[in-house]
Amino acid sequence: MKEIDDTDPPESESEATKRVIAANAVFAFEQLKGINERIDRLLIRIANLETQRTPQDENDDPEWFG
Repeated sequence: MKEIDDTDPPESESEATKRVIAANAVFAFEQLKGINERIDRLLIRIANLETQRTPQDENDDPEWFG
């Protein structure tokens, strides 16, 4: 039998809360990173579509865009 009890003490409520908050922060960061990447891809698509417009596309019909 051991003379000293070396088992880990139970986690305190504040330690558990900190751990959950940290995990949520990492999850939120990853979600935002994915959203930013999607926005970047959409901006590139928009830029590519704008460069494909012909000069006649510039003369928007005032009946539609008035």
